[in-house]
Amino acid sequence: MTRRRALAVVAAAAALLLAVNAVMFSLYRSEVRVIERGLDDRLVALGTTAAKWLAGGGEGDAALAALVDANRLEDAYVVDASRQVTAGVRTRAGAALNMLRVDPDRLAAARDGKASSGPGYSIEQHAVETAYFPIGDGRVLALEAGAEYREPATRVYATYLVAVALTVLVALLFAVGIGLALRSLERARVAYGRAERLAAVGQMAAMVAHEVRNPLGILRAQVELAREKLGDRERERMTDMLAEIDRLNRLTEEFLNLARDVPIERAPVDLAALVRAIGDEARMTHAKLEVSAPETIEIAADAGKLRQAILNLVLNAAQVGGDAVTVRLELARAGELARVTIADDGPGIPAELAATLFEPFVSARPGGSGLGLAVARRIAERHGGSLALESPPGTPGARFSIYLPLT
Repeated sequence: MTRRRALAVVAAAAALLLAVNAVMFSLYRSEVRVIERGLDDRLVALGTTAAKWLAGGGEGDAALAALVDANRLEDAYVVDASRQVTAGVRTRAGAALNMLRVDPDRLAAARDGKASSGPGYSIEQHAVETAYFPIGDGRVLALEAGAEYREPATRVYATYLVAVALTVLVALLFAVGIGLALRSLERARVAYGRAERLAAVGQMAAMVAHEVRNPLGILRAQVELAREKLGDRERERMTDMLAEIDRLNRLTEEFLNLARDVPIERAPVDLAALVRAIGDEARMTHAKLEVSAPETIEIAADAGKLRQAILNLVLNAAQVGGDAVTVRLELARAGELARVTIADDGPGIPAELAATLFEPFVSARPGGSGLGLAVARRIAERHGGSLALESPPGTPGARFSIYLPLT
């Protein structure tokens, strides 16, 4: 995936995340307001009822303790006109009133008969709400509601955080899904482009087969006849001409093999014996060839097609590097696959060719047709396997591996 597309996917995921979280935050704030309003109304109702009960002569300490326990309040106490505590739970009767916990203005308003509820003080970063209710005779009931009383709103906040985490996960899954979809589309686009190129090659191959192969056959026959009538020196030149005609025939055959899907004729093949035979043949043109096929590996394959693919890779390695390059042909098992590796210590694959190396007409060898790797990969794929470049592009040495299923 290109950087531009990756940024587009990230931007789409971020936009989705922001949109969903904006809606969730709005719902969360609305729900919290409803809960807090309900808690405030409940606190006012508790205070009003308790103040009336105390005004009627109810027992102070016991009633306030029951009120605090039943409603999970921080404290409840009664203050007289001289700001003395006459009854309470955590603030006991006769204790000095902590003025840091009291809102003097609202306390004075409650003495005048005006109940109120609002922010009081904080304990370890937890806000405590204080409500004042007039009892009569200058007495005021104070109720303090802290974290336990506000727990329903806290639970909503915790749920909101979990939901935010889930939206982040969904956004990540969305990004991954879009990325995989784009990668799949890219692969489909590349496959479609390759199919178009192969179709073009097919048309070209048909033209070449019609326009070139027959004249080449006639030309070869005439050259052979002429060679028999000439002296040794001229015969050597004719032999060179025949070699060039054969090269053109091989090139034409590569076009045809790439363009058409010749049926694979599967039969039991001793891959180790095939690799050793290819090595013996390739040594006739390139002496510095090392072959390693230590065990018998049998597969169901078309021996002729595999020979063509492996030999193409061996000859490519030898021709790219020249006579001084050592080529290694190795056979080994790789799990449920057989792996045929062709490696060399030559100049390697140029980085600019790595992305298109297996495409038709792309070659790292000067004068190469650019069909050998494409044909080899097609043969590997038609056997249910694959052909991969396993050496880093732009570094010395090249390593190609053909993977074939064992069963």
